[in-house]
Amino acid sequence: MMVDVDKMLRFAYEYTDGETGEKFTLPYRVHYPSSYNEADGAKYPMLFFLHGHGECGTDNELQIRVLQKENRLINMVIERDDCIIVAPQCPCNVKYEWVPVNHKWDTGSRELTENPTMGLAAAMDILQKFLDSGKVDTSRVYAAGISMGGYGTWELITRRSDVFAAAIPVCGSGIPSKADRLVNMPIWAFHGERDNTVPAKGTKDMEEAIKAAGGTKMKATYFPGVWHDSWIPAYKTEGLVDWLFAQSK
Repeated sequence: MMVDVDKMLRFAYEYTDGETGEKFTLPYRVHYPSSYNEADGAKYPMLFFLHGHGECGTDNELQIRVLQKENRLINMVIERDDCIIVAPQCPCNVKYEWVPVNHKWDTGSRELTENPTMGLAAAMDILQKFLDSGKVDTSRVYAAGISMGGYGTWELITRRSDVFAAAIPVCGSGIPSKADRLVNMPIWAFHGERDNTVPAKGTKDMEEAIKAAGGTKMKATYFPGVWHDSWIPAYKTEGLVDWLFAQSK
């Protein structure tokens, strides 16, 4: 089929912070398979994708590509025509971005804050809306993200390890002290060994921590000579999408 990401539907979620009452709008795009019918009993796997910092904004456009170029993973999943894709977009403001690192992308491994950022909290509300819709195969919900979204993917699956059947974090960093929550989750992480934006140690720390906690389902691919744009070789990895959709809870 011809892939046209611009046909992904546009929505916006109005989020209100439960403690402060502050409101903001989180745009998001959705792809439904061509066979999707709200009225029938069919259920579909779902990919929840978190973009990188270069795709922040409020235009509801940038997050379905990578730096205004192809997002090969989203394109390949659209081509399958059997999966719901949800891609929220956070504003360029540290309060609303996926993780609380204040643009210090070399932060690497960190601790889990008591509450997520407002942006991730809003994204998690959207996630829950789809889980509750009756149209998602809740045994096949997948998370993926790059850079800031790689950070966000690690945090999302840590906070909601009950939800996800598998994850693909690319050039991000996680929370090693909570690795025990991820021991049973298939994770395929990617990082460029020469990444000087988000150092590869962030992925290596999670790999070591999950394995130390008894996990056997995580694997990581490190690309020699590759800098921060490791999503390019990652999304060209043979068998990646087949691996993802083979996972179920």
